[in-house]
Amino acid sequence: MVNFRFIAVIISTTLIFLIGIFLGQTISYYNLYELKYSQENILSDMIGYELSYSFLPKKNLCNVSFKEFLNERENLGELVGSLESKLGPKNPEVLLEKERYHLHQIREYLFFKDLKKYCNSSYPLILYFYSHPCDECIAQGYILNTLSRKYNITTIYAIDYDIDNPVIKLTKKLYNITSTPSLIINEKAYSGLIKLPELEKICYE
Repeated sequence: MVNFRFIAVIISTTLIFLIGIFLGQTISYYNLYELKYSQENILSDMIGYELSYSFLPKKNLCNVSFKEFLNERENLGELVGSLESKLGPKNPEVLLEKERYHLHQIREYLFFKDLKKYCNSSYPLILYFYSHPCDECIAQGYILNTLSRKYNITTIYAIDYDIDNPVIKLTKKLYNITSTPSLIINEKAYSGLIKLPELEKICYE
């Protein structure tokens, strides 16, 4: 005899499962669309600052607050990380958007590198190379987050070592970055895990 109640439970459970997957994918791809939109906004802002740097007297830019722009880039990084967790680090669309985000970071890094020299500013500039899987990279990320919160540092740029892009390859070659975690702090390279006390000394000695 057919147990219709049992069949109904299986069907309803399967439907709930499929709906959950569908909603999860829908939310993830909505976030991907949001990421693309944010990428375009931050690119427009970056181009605007670069043109200002070329057009205005540089001394005027020394007094400009970039807080809102830097916050936008940090939010963008969180969105990239969230999508990477939801869709997986090997998802083709995530990899493409992640590569674009890294290019934004390097472009911003170079902008603030020039500005720092001209304005004789003391803020640290940090490029952080990480990979997957890498336990020390995770630890280094936590340490950098602690440093960022403690000193309100907004110029820390996390770069996936395995992203296949010419400028990332060139940066690794110029600074002899061959392993992870690795840091470039104020244009000097450091390999291996750096704990907080040593990191503070390097950044503020």
